[in-house]
Amino acid sequence: MRTCFILLLFLGFGINCVAQIGAVIGNDNYPQKNHSTKTERFSTSKLAFSITRNATSDAEKAAEIFKWITQNISYDHELMRNKKLQKQFYTSEENVIKKVLERRMALCGGFAFLFKKLCADVSISSEVIHGFTKKYSGKVQNRIVPEHTWNAVKLNGKWHLLDITWAISHGTAKNPDSFWYLVKPAEFILSHYPENEKWTLLKNPTSFLEFQQHAKK
Repeated sequence: MRTCFILLLFLGFGINCVAQIGAVIGNDNYPQKNHSTKTERFSTSKLAFSITRNATSDAEKAAEIFKWITQNISYDHELMRNKKLQKQFYTSEENVIKKVLERRMALCGGFAFLFKKLCADVSISSEVIHGFTKKYSGKVQNRIVPEHTWNAVKLNGKWHLLDITWAISHGTAKNPDSFWYLVKPAEFILSHYPENEKWTLLKNPTSFLEFQQHAKK
């Protein structure tokens, strides 16, 4: 039943994050700035400790981080539309995270970078994954430039998938859609395809062509 639901969900509510995912950091359009070694580095360790202070396991800590982000950081519609701000913000992952916490808003890349950093602060392995998603029509763009970003987190020796942006967009400000946290790979692949095939987390990954063709049915 949940699989059928998700097929309908991404057809009707897919998020378009084209060109604002953070994958552009370091390319010609968003040149990375040289930061002096004397500059005090931005730290999130105190925040990570505060968020997870009552958690007793990595699974609980990761869940608390996910919950805190979804309830305290909203989608940044201004940044999505403002190319000038994007150039200012997307100079490094550290700068993106800093701006996210200052504004309490993020695009999909900002959500993913922040989740990864807060997890790292409490010694949890997490990855930022760039890739492709189904659009409002169910169609998928050509495989040229990734248009969305999400995460994988390692808990109890096993990798899991999550999408903070979609959890927020498919839920409410205080009640995110928990389906998008630790999604089964076989269900996640219905709406998300990673740039690196290994992050499908499937034993026999669907090809990108199959992903595209399935969207057109």
